[in-house]
Amino acid sequence: MRILARRTNKIVQVKEVETEIDSFDHLFHLFVRDCKLRNLSEHTIQYYRNELTKFMKKLEKEGYETQPSKITKEDIEDYVLQMMNDNKKETTINANLRAIRSFFNFLEKECYIIKNPAKNLKLVKQKRTVIQTFSRDQIMLLLRQPDTTTFTGFRDYTMMMLLLETGVRVKELCGIRVNDINWTDSVVTIREAKGFKERNVPIQRTMKKQLMQYQQIRGKLEHDILFVNIDNEPIAIRAVQSAIAKYGRMAGIKDVRCSPHTFRHTFAKMSVQNGADVFTLQSVLGHSSMDMVRNYVNMFSNELRDNHRKFSPIEKLF
Repeated sequence: MRILARRTNKIVQVKEVETEIDSFDHLFHLFVRDCKLRNLSEHTIQYYRNELTKFMKKLEKEGYETQPSKITKEDIEDYVLQMMNDNKKETTINANLRAIRSFFNFLEKECYIIKNPAKNLKLVKQKRTVIQTFSRDQIMLLLRQPDTTTFTGFRDYTMMMLLLETGVRVKELCGIRVNDINWTDSVVTIREAKGFKERNVPIQRTMKKQLMQYQQIRGKLEHDILFVNIDNEPIAIRAVQSAIAKYGRMAGIKDVRCSPHTFRHTFAKMSVQNGADVFTLQSVLGHSSMDMVRNYVNMFSNELRDNHRKFSPIEKLF
């Protein structure tokens, strides 16, 4: 009978050898698979792909470990400092950090790593910038630019009106279907919403009338996407952005970025100034948290202006 040698009591640390299953490529593949199972949008998955690939390429170039289990918090912090030295915007850095945190949180949750290097990683403090919005005169100028005797002009005029009436995102606008308009209840159902959170946004009499006219001109098609191009295909996000930028140039507007998102900010500003509360605004805009809504209220509320009138040092002097 063979007698086994006695085990050495002291534990010897075995040197880790990177295998295919420990590699970034393999673990990232599993992360993407999980994102798809959670039904995240292709846009979100592409964002993770871009940001994490950028991160790994930079680590590799600088001679750092790229095996996720060997990446440390210090490695990530060095990467952040490098981006700061390259004068990257805080929003760009934080977008990258959010992707890194999501990736390592997944690896930790699924036990692919023991220690999560991004667990207590904080985002870079961002400078609060003034939110650009259109003035009333600029809105009227923009709305005068489309040639409403043409289909594309009438469509663009209707789209800009709807952006201002509802504050929807451009992707949401392009995803509206004919049957999403509830004429009786005066609401439009937004199905292409961020985070797949459907919501109803109210529309009023003037907007309903405009949409009815547009729908008659649009006519019946083989699909039910509301806004279409000259070939009767669903309008692309880029086409909406380009059209609004063009009308901005035609109107001679130079101090404000002419984009669908500026219409969204303008809707928020005008709503706050007309007395909308934070909960209503959050519901209509489809924000998952109150942070952005509070920014709108703090920045655009008439209360701040009115209170300043009461305590203004200069006004009290003269």
